[in-house]
Amino acid sequence: IKWKPSDNFIITAEFRNRLFWGETVKTTPDLAEQLHNKDEMFDLGIFWIQNTSLLCITNTERLNIEYRQKRWNLKLGRQRINWGITTTWNPNDIFNTYNFLDFDYEERPGVDGARGQYVFNNSCNAEIAWSSTGKKDENKGAVKFNLNKRGYDIQLIAGWYKTRPTLGVGWAGNIKDAGFKGEVQYIARVKDSADHINGTLEGSYMFKKGWYLSGGMLYNKTGLIEPIGNWKATDLNISPENLMPTRWNLILTTNKEITPLVSVNVSSIYAPGTNLMILLPSLKYNLAANLDVDLVWQSFFTEIDSQFEAVNHRAFLRMKWSF
Repeated sequence: IKWKPSDNFIITAEFRNRLFWGETVKTTPDLAEQLHNKDEMFDLGIFWIQNTSLLCITNTERLNIEYRQKRWNLKLGRQRINWGITTTWNPNDIFNTYNFLDFDYEERPGVDGARGQYVFNNSCNAEIAWSSTGKKDENKGAVKFNLNKRGYDIQLIAGWYKTRPTLGVGWAGNIKDAGFKGEVQYIARVKDSADHINGTLEGSYMFKKGWYLSGGMLYNKTGLIEPIGNWKATDLNISPENLMPTRWNLILTTNKEITPLVSVNVSSIYAPGTNLMILLPSLKYNLAANLDVDLVWQSFFTEIDSQFEAVNHRAFLRMKWSF
């Protein structure tokens, strides 16, 4: 729902409605808690039905007011503050970290906060943002400066992540005909907490026959470097300090539109040292002009007791109607 009372004001409210039914609800006692976005200050979710096999929830994903002028704008309320540049992992996105395994969440998570932007010219602007979860020592605030230099879009970030100073840099450009992107974020040490750094590089290339290929890597300073051992204890809940549970991570992705109605995508992630592998193939079929069906597969493999084995497989079938 959007309301524009004047040329300068926009008021937005967006709601996500989900119904869960079946074995997942039965076998996951804390599912309702898992569905709550911990980056939100106010709990604006309503559980219409909640029992042993059925869960129905409406969550307010966006609720904000925006004021726009020619060179600057201000936005207050629940919103998405997206500072990421690369595709899979976004170290610079300290406000709204996105879990790449959650393919059915195009809206991306939001936060309760405020953001202001000032545009100096077509290639230079600045942003300031702040968000809060309502909990002590969990506020985030930062300034981002964007510029274009020698064909590269560059962003510089400085601020506070919870109680710790943070600095970041990101860029996007080309090396000849190939795309080249990267992000680095440093979170300083304060008292008992160690300093932390996440960094990612990504390259991409579009071939003449329609094949798209991209590759990337992620470095997570505090990630695991030895075989996991206990898969059930592995933390795949993504956060700015834990973009992957492993230290070194490599990803290779390829996709192609086979026909105007059919397209395929295959991604593979491998973590050296831990010997963790994730395979993510998907197939999309266009049933009608505004109706798509997706088949998504997720397979996880890792080394347990010196044996490389499959530990989890997930299959999803999604129909999507756009109107």
